[in-house]
Amino acid sequence: MSGGDVSARRPARFGHYELHEVIGTGGMGQVARATDTRLGRDVALKVMHPATAADDEYRARFQREAAIVARLTDPHVIPIHGYGEIDGRLYLDMRLVKGRNLAQLLDRGRLEVSRTLDLLSQIAAALDSAHRAGLVHRDVKPSNILVDPKGFAYLVDFGIAASITQQDLTATGQIVGSASYMAPERLQSPPRSDARSDVYSLACVLYQSLTGSKPFVAGEQVQLISAHLNAAPPSLRKHRGDLPDALDRVVRSGMAKDPSQRPATATELMDAARSAMSQPRRSAAPARPPGPPSSPGGPGSAGGGTRMPGTAPLPAARSAGRPAHTARPAPEPAASVGGGGRATRTLWVVAAVMALICVAVVAFAIATG
Repeated sequence: MSGGDVSARRPARFGHYELHEVIGTGGMGQVARATDTRLGRDVALKVMHPATAADDEYRARFQREAAIVARLTDPHVIPIHGYGEIDGRLYLDMRLVKGRNLAQLLDRGRLEVSRTLDLLSQIAAALDSAHRAGLVHRDVKPSNILVDPKGFAYLVDFGIAASITQQDLTATGQIVGSASYMAPERLQSPPRSDARSDVYSLACVLYQSLTGSKPFVAGEQVQLISAHLNAAPPSLRKHRGDLPDALDRVVRSGMAKDPSQRPATATELMDAARSAMSQPRRSAAPARPPGPPSSPGGPGSAGGGTRMPGTAPLPAARSAGRPAHTARPAPEPAASVGGGGRATRTLWVVAAVMALICVAVVAFAIATG
């Protein structure tokens, strides 16, 4: 391979690799689709930029990336086939994943809630695996999440990852990573980070996936940094009024300024998000008009029949397997269920009419007799 970057116009050679096209570019180098001519398989080949290859700091970071990923066995971390140095340039040979990164998917708009929770739960598992190994990714963002056609997600680019117990290899005061997803503690002086810093970044990605917008948007880098340091976590409901308050609270907790107030693990964050979406949505019960129901046998009726004043209500039939409910006190006769009050009044009217008729008949008989 020549001293220039990988060319997409014609295949180039890099040792025993044949390079085809650039599929990604980062701070340390480029990733190309390549063919390992020894094994006859297509791979993703990351090659360090010539300008940085001679820098001891960058060389150390690149070499550490290979060692970091080699230590991880989670299926959502792209495995490494090999790494080394060819013609004075470092390289990393990884599995080639056919698909798109999350940033490309979000260019089309926000994702469905179920798909968001599924993809980011997979990434949470990868992060927790790295954290258990004592590693912090430090650059969780949509472009570092690959999704294959079957919906299997991979976390990639541990190029700026650092051991939890290790000093950063960057120069003093230099911040490495994507400011749009960066935890406040990483923006302070001196910067610090641990597993909860990745939880913050994942919460930012969760917010963007659900709303189609980054949590904080600013025209200048200093304004963006200030927002992460000082501004309250934004509400999902600003963009998605259809999402429940419980999910809003979960995302806000993941973006808490104080790391101790965030979920302890990435999986805990995503489990809480799933739980929030599975809770039934509460809605106000419609108001019922006063007075008895219009038809017997409706809700609240005692067997659907009419009862006379002073009689006890009939016991309601109980469905098999349904628990018994506490009996309600008998209603007053004037409001008896099933129209009993109206029936009583009707009987009295009929009786009065009949009495008047009888009186009239007797009077007529006397008069004619």
